[in-house]
Amino acid sequence: MPAEQGLENALYIGDRFDINQRLSISAGLRYSFYTYLGPGSVFQYVPGQPKSIDTITDTLSYGNNKAISSYGGPEYRLAIRYGLSNTSSIKASFNRTRQYIQMLSNTTVISPTDIWKLSDPNIKPQIGDQYAIGFYKNNRANTIEMSVEAYYKTMQNRLDYRSGASLILNHHIETDVVNAEGLAYGAEFLIKKMTGKLNGWLSYTYSRTLLRTNDQLGNEIINKGSYYPSNYDKPHDVTMIGNYKINRRFSISLNFTYSTGRPITLPVSKYILDGSLRLLYSERNQYRIPDYYRADLAMNIEGNHKVKKLAHSSWTIAVYNLTGRHNAYSVYFKSENGRINSYQLSIFGNPIPSVTYNFRF
Repeated sequence: MPAEQGLENALYIGDRFDINQRLSISAGLRYSFYTYLGPGSVFQYVPGQPKSIDTITDTLSYGNNKAISSYGGPEYRLAIRYGLSNTSSIKASFNRTRQYIQMLSNTTVISPTDIWKLSDPNIKPQIGDQYAIGFYKNNRANTIEMSVEAYYKTMQNRLDYRSGASLILNHHIETDVVNAEGLAYGAEFLIKKMTGKLNGWLSYTYSRTLLRTNDQLGNEIINKGSYYPSNYDKPHDVTMIGNYKINRRFSISLNFTYSTGRPITLPVSKYILDGSLRLLYSERNQYRIPDYYRADLAMNIEGNHKVKKLAHSSWTIAVYNLTGRHNAYSVYFKSENGRINSYQLSIFGNPIPSVTYNFRF
């Protein structure tokens, strides 16, 4: 992709209103401005026709820092907190956001490629509306925190690539993308203890992120216009952080993380057309790569605790990926001797020990 530049500005006003001892409301309004700047060339297309190389009618060139296109609009902020007691509360919020940079990901190659693209005359900015509500409670003199939060989000002007798209060295990327609307929802559970010899937290998140193509002038309608998982849809995520303080100088920590494998589009059959072998792929993101999980273990050794010291030092002895899990970074396919073979690429598939020396003065 050629280099691009844009200018984003915003004005914001907000305030907090304490209705009574239990109820408070925070409200704000943010107005966002964005301008896509030159130098650059913008392709013009036949009105009412899908954007393709064949429908290009003209090319407009702009000099350095010349305004090419502008977008903007209001972003609303609203948060409500109601205290049920001295240790528990309910919070609800609504936010509208605008994003002027899009990320396109090709996840079917050995090294998934991310392309960043600014909004321009042919690509509109994303708009998201998110609603959230949560219950929060502190127990045992505020030493244990618990929370449950649910959210629902809608997104406009999301981009996805059409089948067979080329994202590398593509100077008219708008011909290889489709416009989509997004939907995200989920719930998050957290319990946290930050004091005492044994401390840490445990969290579980259930979340979905779905897309649906809605561009009637697009080059392709994916999954017959039904919702399908986005590239980063991972329904289940578990994280555990545990720390145990043996004494004033020695402590150990164990971290564990698990998440559902990200979606992937797989070839499901092959056929011969005009004497050439062709592949038939599944619906977009119908399958998933293997689930991800990893455990890390570390021991922290503090120096002596003399007050008058030139420097206070500590050692950390750790093992990353303790079980040597071969987590899949990507799954890709190659045609070899008339067969379609699948391969899994793993990064850091073995335990990795490390020793760190820290000092502060």
